[in-house]
Amino acid sequence: MNKAIVKLPLAIEEDVHNEFRMHTKLMLTELGKFQSKQDKDGSIRRTLQPISKTICAFLNTDGGRLFLGVNDDKIIKGITMSKNMLYHFFGSLRHMCEKFKPFSPISRIKVSILEVIPMDDKTKVKLKKVDMDKEDESDFPKLANHSVGGFFCDCFKEINQAATKQYLFIVQVAAPDPNAATVIYQNEEGLAYRRRLASNKCVYLDDLRRMMHERNRLFVDLHDEVRHEIDRFIKFH
Repeated sequence: MNKAIVKLPLAIEEDVHNEFRMHTKLMLTELGKFQSKQDKDGSIRRTLQPISKTICAFLNTDGGRLFLGVNDDKIIKGITMSKNMLYHFFGSLRHMCEKFKPFSPISRIKVSILEVIPMDDKTKVKLKKVDMDKEDESDFPKLANHSVGGFFCDCFKEINQAATKQYLFIVQVAAPDPNAATVIYQNEEGLAYRRRLASNKCVYLDDLRRMMHERNRLFVDLHDEVRHEIDRFIKFH
């Protein structure tokens, strides 16, 4: 089925396996200065969190789905993008995965793109599947290069110049293979996350100890200081 009519709001809750976002900023380096603020104590707090945190958390837990273009009220708004911006997103996704440790998780990630079409009935929208492999590139001047990993690319200028549409991205992260050795992924910041309820929690030493007791598996390519703490715990406890 290439088209579907969906009621608003979505009959999906944010939980351990689902999260809603209204942006496509994958990495911390893609966030501009205006997307953080300084608190009274002088500390800097992000007002926008990079998507890599949630992808990392899904990878380290039981997988999940990211809905990009759905707000906190579960309403499908879509994200305004040109065709070049769609290509930029996929380039940024691959670039982000290449920065994950211990290796790229791109094989566990699948992205579906749906065009959001408003209907006369304000309680519904029509979703149309977009097949990037069948897109007619003659309709638009495709950029030769995209500047991925930063907060600006030439394709972003098209938001007010080229034809744009509203898109819903569904980023599906597959659950870990239960028969394979456990791998703790770290995102581009070098931090590991796990999914807890409807939020992402940084993995600390106590979490790793509990996971080691729960599952007799091998953890690979951790930071040296983390590995040292785990080895010390095993030796003296």
